[in-house]
Amino acid sequence: MRMRKKKNLSARMDACGALLVREPALEKGRWRDRKPDAARLRLELGCGKGRFTAETAAAHPEDLYVAVERVPDAMVIAMERCQALGLTNVFFIDGDAAALEQYFAPGEVDLIYINFCDPWPSVKHSRRRLTHEGFLRGYRRVLREGGQIHFKTDNRALFDWSLFQFPKAGFALSEVTRDLHAHGVQGVMTDYEEKFHTLGTPINRCVGAMGPLPDVPLLEGLVQRLPGWEVRAAGGNDVLPVLSLLQSDPAYFDLERRQPTAQSVGDDMALLPPRCVPEQKHYLALWRDGAPQAVLDLVEGYPRERTLYVGFCFLAPTLRRQGLGREIMDAVLQAAGDAGMDSARLACLVQNEAGHAFWRSLGFGDLRRGETIGEHSNPVWVMERLV
Repeated sequence: MRMRKKKNLSARMDACGALLVREPALEKGRWRDRKPDAARLRLELGCGKGRFTAETAAAHPEDLYVAVERVPDAMVIAMERCQALGLTNVFFIDGDAAALEQYFAPGEVDLIYINFCDPWPSVKHSRRRLTHEGFLRGYRRVLREGGQIHFKTDNRALFDWSLFQFPKAGFALSEVTRDLHAHGVQGVMTDYEEKFHTLGTPINRCVGAMGPLPDVPLLEGLVQRLPGWEVRAAGGNDVLPVLSLLQSDPAYFDLERRQPTAQSVGDDMALLPPRCVPEQKHYLALWRDGAPQAVLDLVEGYPRERTLYVGFCFLAPTLRRQGLGREIMDAVLQAAGDAGMDSARLACLVQNEAGHAFWRSLGFGDLRRGETIGEHSNPVWVMERLV
């Protein structure tokens, strides 16, 4: 439910100006200048009306507390609460959790709170959840080694899903409970939490401590994430089955101005980008019912050390428009993250409008248009996204 616009919002924000950090990027690496004796820097994502913010900051005057909230109408109430308590160890950022790297230096934050974030129940919106592996890996860039994330939610489905996300991002779980207040109120509640606790809704909570990233080899990660497929590296014995698959869509290769041959398939299996070695390349066939139904050409560490290059992605025409292409690429991107990659790049033929729309729907953005790649010099969109 959208919050109503507050009357005199600007004046009320100005009245709490001492608590509002209007240019947080200027504080990056210097937050403790605001409280030189701070034992820890605590960060809350989405503080809402600030009951938890105010009471936690008041209970820990030895720590510096920073709250991020992108809804000013809620944040002004939180600031007024803190100001009424006379707190001097808490500050607010009108910003977004996706921008933390702009506000904080690596290792500057000791603890992050995520309380009752939007569950984004639709699967297609799962990447927007603040406990998605992508966000968790982003938090690693500002947390110190061993730093913690404290997560609370009334949404059981979100909580159970999140318990699988934390380990994938290198966070060891502890204090996992699906009924935090079963034996009496534990810790500081948010306003939202108190309301639902009163109604008898169990509150879920866990703590994640940051440890090493669990890098998983790319192929191993893909096999784990695509249990319905037989995923394996394609070699010389697979040239003819792969060729048969590629020949099922001559219209696509008309865009490339060449039709595949056994020679071209064999060449593509071995082809490497500049300055790459064979160990970086994975030419993969995805098999079902005794035949390859999809082909992937992936190169780790190109053109940057932590970038996965998607050289080719092909799905049998009979399997398209069933969500399988998205399923495969979601698995590729997640496996890339597991393997230590932080981004993915590809080149899409300018004439391939359907392909361009598909990659855009997966979150790839256009870096530049019209570049030519390869001996046939077909103009392409160069596209990239974070993983």
